[in-house]
Amino acid sequence: MSPDPTDLDYALLKRLARGDAEALEEFVRRHQQRVYQIAYRLLRDHLESEDAVQEVFLKVYENAHRFEPKAKVSAWLHRITANHCLNLLRRRRPMGSLDQEEGTGPPDPGANPLEVLEEMDLHRRLEELLGELPENQRRALVLKRFAGLSYQEIGEALELSPQAVDGLLKRARQFLKKALKDYLD
Repeated sequence: MSPDPTDLDYALLKRLARGDAEALEEFVRRHQQRVYQIAYRLLRDHLESEDAVQEVFLKVYENAHRFEPKAKVSAWLHRITANHCLNLLRRRRPMGSLDQEEGTGPPDPGANPLEVLEEMDLHRRLEELLGELPENQRRALVLKRFAGLSYQEIGEALELSPQAVDGLLKRARQFLKKALKDYLD
């Protein structure tokens, strides 16, 4: 019978808390791909995501002794990753170049310039509105939309029930829908 991944992860964290470098190597090997996927979905930049992965695992190493087995190790790791990436996003300049903005690259040469400007304006407005959301709603929305986590995983990461996550997401979507009414009409 193979060991439960949660039990193995918890054992690795206990070893990490004692400074075991081999445990860190194993922990990174087990979780590096998922941490990168979350970081990339949030940051949308390969180099920044790779840096974030390294910083996240450094935080794991430094804080392994603080882990309390109330939730899965993976949820704790997702929370560290999401918080780190959200902090990086907050530090970004709000008005970057087109190439730096999510989902945009050089404009399509055949695109209507007015449509390109409207899309850029909508993207900036969405970023502003995300910044206006209460922290817990923003985190839930980012984890759902950009990290692709389930309600259960988001709940574990934010230490909430899946029903509470559902409520946060509904309120966030209602706020965005109301605020973007003019764009949606």
